[in-house]
Amino acid sequence: MSRRASHLLRVLAVLLLSAVAPGCWTGRQPVTGRVTYEDGTPVEEGTVIGEAVVDGKPVGVQGNIGKDGTFRWGGEKAGDGALPGTYRVLVMPRALGDSELAAGKVPAVDSKFAKYETSGITFEVKRGKNELPITVTRPKPKTKGK
Repeated sequence: MSRRASHLLRVLAVLLLSAVAPGCWTGRQPVTGRVTYEDGTPVEEGTVIGEAVVDGKPVGVQGNIGKDGTFRWGGEKAGDGALPGTYRVLVMPRALGDSELAAGKVPAVDSKFAKYETSGITFEVKRGKNELPITVTRPKPKTKGK
Protein backbone atom coordinates (compact mmCIF):
# COMPACT_ATOMS: atom_id res chain seq x y z
CA MET A 1 0.00 0.00 0.00
CA SER A 2 1.32 3.41 -0.88
CA ARG A 3 2.17 5.94 1.78
CA ARG A 4 -0.59 8.24 0.53
CA ALA A 5 -3.24 5.47 0.66
CA SER A 6 -2.14 4.53 4.19
CA HIS A 7 -2.43 8.16 5.31
CA LEU A 8 -5.88 8.43 3.71
CA LEU A 9 -7.08 5.30 5.56
CA ARG A 10 -5.88 6.72 8.90
CA VAL A 11 -7.69 10.01 8.24
CA LEU A 12 -10.89 8.16 7.31
CA ALA A 13 -10.66 6.03 10.46
CA VAL A 14 -10.30 9.13 12.65
CA LEU A 15 -13.26 10.81 10.92
CA LEU A 16 -15.39 7.68 11.32
CA LEU A 17 -14.57 7.41 15.03
CA SER A 18 -15.30 11.08 15.66
CA ALA A 19 -18.66 10.78 13.88
CA VAL A 20 -19.70 7.71 15.87
CA ALA A 21 -18.21 8.57 19.26
CA PRO A 22 -20.53 11.33 20.57
CA GLY A 23 -23.09 9.79 22.90
CA CYS A 24 -21.97 6.22 22.35
CA TRP A 25 -19.67 5.88 25.36
CA THR A 26 -22.51 5.86 27.87
CA GLY A 27 -25.52 5.73 25.58
CA ARG A 28 -27.10 8.59 27.54
CA GLN A 29 -28.86 11.28 25.54
CA PRO A 30 -29.52 14.85 26.71
CA VAL A 31 -33.06 15.49 27.97
CA THR A 32 -34.18 18.98 28.93
CA GLY A 33 -37.61 20.39 29.54
CA ARG A 34 -39.82 22.93 31.21
CA VAL A 35 -42.70 22.39 33.60
CA THR A 36 -45.52 24.94 33.38
CA TYR A 37 -49.11 25.37 34.46
CA GLU A 38 -51.90 25.56 31.90
CA ASP A 39 -51.61 29.37 31.82
CA GLY A 40 -47.90 29.14 30.87
CA THR A 41 -46.41 30.22 34.21
CA PRO A 42 -43.51 28.04 35.36
CA VAL A 43 -43.57 25.59 38.22
CA GLU A 44 -40.71 26.99 40.33
CA GLU A 45 -39.53 23.94 42.29
CA GLY A 46 -39.82 20.19 42.51
CA THR A 47 -38.43 17.20 40.64
CA VAL A 48 -39.24 15.50 37.32
CA ILE A 49 -38.66 11.75 37.56
CA GLY A 50 -38.67 9.14 34.79
CA GLU A 51 -38.71 5.35 34.89
CA ALA A 52 -38.17 2.89 32.04
CA VAL A 53 -37.02 -0.63 31.26
CA VAL A 54 -33.96 -0.54 28.97
CA ASP A 55 -32.33 -3.77 27.77
CA GLY A 56 -34.45 -5.66 30.31
CA LYS A 57 -33.25 -3.58 33.27
CA PRO A 58 -35.15 -0.88 35.17
CA VAL A 59 -33.58 2.57 34.90
CA GLY A 60 -34.46 5.85 36.54
CA VAL A 61 -33.63 9.47 35.84
CA GLN A 62 -34.49 12.74 37.51
CA GLY A 63 -33.97 16.46 37.28
CA ASN A 64 -34.63 19.29 39.69
CA ILE A 65 -36.96 22.05 38.52
CA GLY A 66 -35.45 25.54 38.55
CA LYS A 67 -37.23 28.85 39.22
CA ASP A 68 -37.93 29.22 35.48
CA GLY A 69 -39.51 25.74 35.30
CA THR A 70 -36.59 24.14 33.45
CA PHE A 71 -34.93 20.81 34.27
CA ARG A 72 -32.25 18.46 32.90
CA TRP A 73 -32.53 14.71 33.39
CA GLY A 74 -29.68 12.69 34.79
CA GLY A 75 -29.21 9.14 35.93
CA GLU A 76 -25.70 8.43 37.14
CA LYS A 77 -25.00 12.11 37.87
CA ALA A 78 -26.98 15.35 37.61
CA GLY A 79 -27.79 16.32 34.04
CA ASP A 80 -25.94 13.43 32.35
CA GLY A 81 -28.99 12.45 30.28
CA ALA A 82 -31.11 9.34 29.89
CA LEU A 83 -30.75 6.05 28.06
CA PRO A 84 -32.97 5.75 24.96
CA GLY A 85 -36.35 4.20 25.74
CA THR A 86 -39.92 5.04 26.72
CA TYR A 87 -40.24 6.55 30.19
CA ARG A 88 -43.17 6.92 32.53
CA VAL A 89 -42.89 10.40 34.03
CA LEU A 90 -44.04 12.04 37.25
CA VAL A 91 -43.66 15.51 38.74
CA MET A 92 -42.96 15.68 42.47
CA PRO A 93 -43.58 19.05 44.11
CA ARG A 94 -41.32 20.17 46.93
CA ALA A 95 -42.35 18.53 50.20
CA LEU A 96 -44.01 20.97 52.58
CA GLY A 97 -42.98 21.25 56.22
CA ASP A 98 -45.38 20.89 59.14
CA SER A 99 -45.55 24.66 59.68
CA GLU A 100 -46.38 25.23 55.99
CA LEU A 101 -49.10 22.61 56.10
CA ALA A 102 -50.49 24.06 59.36
CA ALA A 103 -50.61 27.48 57.68
CA GLY A 104 -52.78 25.98 54.92
CA LYS A 105 -50.16 25.91 52.18
CA VAL A 106 -50.77 23.27 49.50
CA PRO A 107 -48.26 21.52 47.19
CA ALA A 108 -47.45 23.37 43.97
CA VAL A 109 -48.73 20.57 41.70
CA ASP A 110 -51.90 18.45 41.71
CA SER A 111 -51.18 15.13 43.44
CA LYS A 112 -52.17 13.12 40.34
CA PHE A 113 -48.82 14.11 38.77
CA ALA A 114 -46.90 12.50 41.67
CA LYS A 115 -47.79 8.92 40.61
CA TYR A 116 -46.83 7.12 37.40
CA GLU A 117 -50.27 5.52 37.25
CA THR A 118 -52.14 8.84 37.23
CA SER A 119 -49.74 11.40 35.73
CA GLY A 120 -50.61 10.45 32.16
CA ILE A 121 -47.11 11.46 31.03
CA THR A 122 -44.84 9.24 28.94
CA PHE A 123 -41.79 10.29 26.94
CA GLU A 124 -39.58 8.51 24.42
CA VAL A 125 -35.89 9.37 24.68
CA LYS A 126 -34.26 9.09 21.26
CA ARG A 127 -30.69 9.49 20.07
CA GLY A 128 -29.76 13.19 20.03
CA LYS A 129 -31.25 16.12 21.90
CA ASN A 130 -34.63 15.53 23.56
CA GLU A 131 -37.07 18.21 24.71
CA LEU A 132 -39.78 17.30 27.24
CA PRO A 133 -42.34 20.06 27.83
CA ILE A 134 -44.73 19.24 30.69
CA THR A 135 -47.99 20.99 31.53
CA VAL A 136 -49.46 20.38 34.99
CA THR A 137 -52.40 21.66 36.99
CA ARG A 138 -52.48 23.22 40.43
CA PRO A 139 -54.14 21.28 43.25
CA LYS A 140 -57.85 21.76 43.59
CA PRO A 141 -58.76 23.84 46.65
CA LYS A 142 -60.13 21.85 49.58
CA THR A 143 -63.69 22.59 50.46
CA LYS A 144 -64.47 23.22 54.11
CA GLY A 145 -66.76 20.85 55.94
CA LYS A 146 -65.98 17.82 53.80
